[in-house]
Amino acid sequence: MHSSVTDLRFTPLLTAEVQAVLERHGYRLPPGNGHIPELVMARVDIALKNLVEIFEGRTW
Repeated sequence: MHSSVTDLRFTPLLTAEVQAVLERHGYRLPPGNGHIPELVMARVDIALKNLVEIFEGRTW
């Protein structure tokens, strides 16, 4: 199993691909430039890290 700190598979590309999938399904980031979309994506990144750990059974 991989540590979330050293997991080289978790790259910004993974987050970008998840964002693209969400947008293809009609989900949108909040409007605006600057810190609001950045804060949202930071939260998405944290949630995605939790998701991959759950997916691989690393949360026991």
